[in-house]
Amino acid sequence: MNTIRLSISLALLVVFPAQALLLQQGEARFDIDPATLQVTANNILVNQAQHQQAVTGLQSTPTHTSWQWPKSDMQITARLEDGDLRLSFSSRRAQTLDWFTLPSQTATLLLPIGEGSRIPLDNAVWQHYLVKEMTPLDTNWDLKLPLWSQQQQGKVYSWLLLSPFNNQVSFASAKDRLTMRSSHQFNRFNQQQAFEVLLHVGDTPLSGARRYREYLQQSGQFSSLRDKIRIAPEGEKLIGATHIYLWGDKLLAAADVKNWPGLLAWLVSPTGEVLWQKMDGDIQKTVQKLAGKTPEAWQQQALVDAVNQALVALTPLKATPDDAGFLQAQHQQATQIRELAQRQLGSYLAPADSWGQGLAKPLVEALHQAGLPRLWLGTDNWTAEFLHPQAVESAKKSGYLIASYDSYDTAIPRGVNDSWLTAQLPTALREECAIVRADGSKKPGFGKQGYYLNPGCVLPYSQQRMRELVQLAGLNSLFLDVDGTGMVSDDYQPGHPTGAAQMAQARNARLAWFSNTLKLPLGSEDGNAVTARHIMFAHGMETWGFGWGDKQMNQDKSSPYYLGAWWPNAQPAFFFSPAKVKEPYRTVEFDPRYRLPMYQAVFHDAVISSHHWNYDNLKFSDVETTRSLLSQLYNTAPMFHLSRATLQARLPHIKQADAAFRPLHQALWDKALTDFRWRDQAGWVQQTTFSDGSILTANFGQQPLDGIAAQSLRANLADGRILNITP
Repeated sequence: MNTIRLSISLALLVVFPAQALLLQQGEARFDIDPATLQVTANNILVNQAQHQQAVTGLQSTPTHTSWQWPKSDMQITARLEDGDLRLSFSSRRAQTLDWFTLPSQTATLLLPIGEGSRIPLDNAVWQHYLVKEMTPLDTNWDLKLPLWSQQQQGKVYSWLLLSPFNNQVSFASAKDRLTMRSSHQFNRFNQQQAFEVLLHVGDTPLSGARRYREYLQQSGQFSSLRDKIRIAPEGEKLIGATHIYLWGDKLLAAADVKNWPGLLAWLVSPTGEVLWQKMDGDIQKTVQKLAGKTPEAWQQQALVDAVNQALVALTPLKATPDDAGFLQAQHQQATQIRELAQRQLGSYLAPADSWGQGLAKPLVEALHQAGLPRLWLGTDNWTAEFLHPQAVESAKKSGYLIASYDSYDTAIPRGVNDSWLTAQLPTALREECAIVRADGSKKPGFGKQGYYLNPGCVLPYSQQRMRELVQLAGLNSLFLDVDGTGMVSDDYQPGHPTGAAQMAQARNARLAWFSNTLKLPLGSEDGNAVTARHIMFAHGMETWGFGWGDKQMNQDKSSPYYLGAWWPNAQPAFFFSPAKVKEPYRTVEFDPRYRLPMYQAVFHDAVISSHHWNYDNLKFSDVETTRSLLSQLYNTAPMFHLSRATLQARLPHIKQADAAFRPLHQALWDKALTDFRWRDQAGWVQQTTFSDGSILTANFGQQPLDGIAAQSLRANLADGRILNITP
């Protein structure tokens, strides 16, 4: 194609033939075809031609050009900014803009799925995964950073989507190679905003991520952990902390019963009749059979579950979600359950301040006595904190953070699943704040139950409940589900029409309100770039959710890949029973040769990442060492599920992970991850570098290299310490 230069004063009012425009600034040179958006960077094709458009109104200088597509009512500008190419598209009507096609000459795609993925375009496993499971994907939720990079002829070309919403990426397989396209949707909500992308040319796999970090900093959208700790000083306790979820939201554990023969005999006596009557027939038969005896360990759990259920049945909740004091009523119910148990059963039980299945004072004390000075402790809802205030106080006295799970993303009617406490919202709020799709239907909530809610509409209610929850439960941290995922949509509800970008702003507003008003460390799911600014920690980036609909993982109990049932309450198999990882997930998620710390290159010193809570450090037996090494290499936090019944078996693993993570994170928590490289040709030995010069090197292979043992990590810290770690 011919290269033309036009002065800025020249405006063509007729259809312009397809010819390339040259933009040049120093060594940066970009050729753009205004009719097809074909782009070359220093003579390397980085965007294939799209459908040809008629061009009018062309104006150009050496570093800036603009034109129109009259048939599409589209205005396009292209300009150079410090060696980067910035494209801007403005539309006068609703339409889909097809703007990108990955050139066939691309060797490798670098995609921020989870922490980041290095994808050879001829890899059959990756092709199948992206085409079958990831098409289409969006750039605010599915991609954890709104960008991708492509490696071509020794350079890395990165497309940063400065407008991260209403975008779609699709994959296909052609001639045994992966193809990729991207489009942007202009609609009634975003037509007033230009769609903008930035093309950056770099030399390393992290060039695009590092440039995106600079963009966030330059545009005032980046907050470091130091910034966040100044607002919420308790966040300092996250530095070097292992994250532990404590399971069991009932009053008593089997270990709390000190006199089983006496308890069972009392249950079948006239004085125990009131509790006895609240038990089902099978349990009653078991109690009668065992009265005056000590049950076997496997029987004790079922019996104590029955006692817990009977206590709740005798102490009904005296409010509904439609009542203003619903949370307060739950707190009062928990207090009454404790009092009833002490009054009726106290002589058969351990002292009341030691009760609890997961969140329990004996467990907290055992963690502290094991030499674990920094922990984040979380529960799956606030009932455990209401039932066990003494354990909450013990955790805080031990220097730990104690948090509950909370969420305002889905609201369900009464009677659907009353144990899903966070989804029990007022009826009027559920109806008024439900997200409405373009066809006028309300968007079904998580698991197709209830409705998904507009975060802006429900913001006042969520602020009130979060404040009340922190006070009633005595929390010094909170995990707020979903908000950190960047999951947004357009809401056509007439009462609160909201575009995707506005919805993200509402999620950020809720996160910011908690951090700035309650001044406590806040975490959320994933920690996607568009909703990461106001959170300190995120669960779901180091190991991200996968295989949601896979039958072997979720239904086939005979499969080695079966994750397990959500039972028993105090130790759900889904979280505690080990499983193996099936393909393609073993390759795309856990093969270290295809992993890349793109997210950490942006947010290492801003958000402390860990695994999705479905998959703690011990969940997958066949990749346990690999996952630990990846986490150590990226300097992300370990995670464990724990209950009193599993403490003895799991405590050694927790101590080992703490000994590896805590000193490294205390040295590097406020340092940026600046570089990544492969130390061997096969990709089994990898190295990360941090802004203070510290270097972490992980050997995932079976043979030592440069003195680093197989399946181990060496840390060369800036202060001169050398640490050798074997998971």
